[in-house]
Amino acid sequence: MRSPMTWPPRGEVRRALSRVRFPRPQRLSGPWTPTSDIVETDDAYVITAELPGVSDADVDVRIENGALTLAGSRQQEFAVDEGSYRQRERSFGSFSRRFPLPPGVDEDRITAGVAYGVLKVTLPKANGGNPGPRSIPVSEPTGG
Repeated sequence: MRSPMTWPPRGEVRRALSRVRFPRPQRLSGPWTPTSDIVETDDAYVITAELPGVSDADVDVRIENGALTLAGSRQQEFAVDEGSYRQRERSFGSFSRRFPLPPGVDEDRITAGVAYGVLKVTLPKANGGNPGPRSIPVSEPTGG
């Protein structure tokens, strides 16, 4: 009795795998851009930026010329010979993101913190945020 034929035949699988070539490693050092979200609440704008593998000491958050700048660098954890990589997707090196400040931000109350590789910057709105709906009185024009 013949053994059942397997699909695909093993010889074809071996030939197909022999043609597979690992992609050449990319050079992923140098400037990179962290992904970010901006959310507006009633009383603040909240910016979150993904910074996995970035030390708190390597992050600089500053306000200048009407903009918030997030800058820093991510270092490679250990030395690896460039030819040893089989796949390389993570970037290393410096980063910088600049966000224009929306009007009405209370610059003196801006806070920043990092948890689980995510930087969170809170930009409080001046005067406690949006005062909500209000009525504007209409009166007779004054003067001539």
